[in-house]
Amino acid sequence: MKEIPWRVPLSVKLQNGIERRFCGPYDALDFLEHEWPNHGRRFHRAVRDCRAALSSLQTAEVARRSFIDACIEASMPFAEARRNHAPVSMKSASVRRRH
Repeated sequence: MKEIPWRVPLSVKLQNGIERRFCGPYDALDFLEHEWPNHGRRFHRAVRDCRAALSSLQTAEVARRSFIDACIEASMPFAEARRNHAPVSMKSASVRRRH
């Protein structure tokens, strides 16, 4: 498996109030598998897509979108984080996914 960084990292505000930065599917998968608060439908899709991205069966950006969906499902606000800069802005987890 090879780590493929996302073009734009994500900053996620965890349920304990701490913000955490995710730079690619490896970071996201590790968190999903070991620290994720709930295991709904979007969580399972994010795990599957992150694993697929690490095995080059899926793009990293599809895994990123699935991770965002899992954040929404878990009510965890997120923001696009610029490299070595603060997050752009936290988005409410109530944002609906565009189809």
